[in-house]
Amino acid sequence: MEAKSKNIIPLGVTIGGYSFEAPALDGRFTTVEGVMEIVVYGLNTLVGLAALVAVAMIIYSGITFITAGGDPEKVQKGSGALTASIIGLIIVFVARMVVVFLLENILV
Repeated sequence: MEAKSKNIIPLGVTIGGYSFEAPALDGRFTTVEGVMEIVVYGLNTLVGLAALVAVAMIIYSGITFITAGGDPEKVQKGSGALTASIIGLIIVFVARMVVVFLLENILV
């Protein structure tokens, strides 16, 4: 009799050499430490995705500047996109620092 092999579907993704794996919910989810671990993991994943979007927006604003050809409207559009992406990235990193600080120092 042949043993059946289980098909294991990885719930992660690799982008640019960085691997984002889904956390295993094996029983750690019932403890406070387990929930905090999952929250921090999700937060780190979202920060990574936000950084990816911010880099894409910075590239977009650079292309807009390059192709502006002196058109003040396109220059202003590129400048606005660059400013928005940098401010958004700063907000994401500050929010992550605040949440990690609260989880590590206040809730434990």
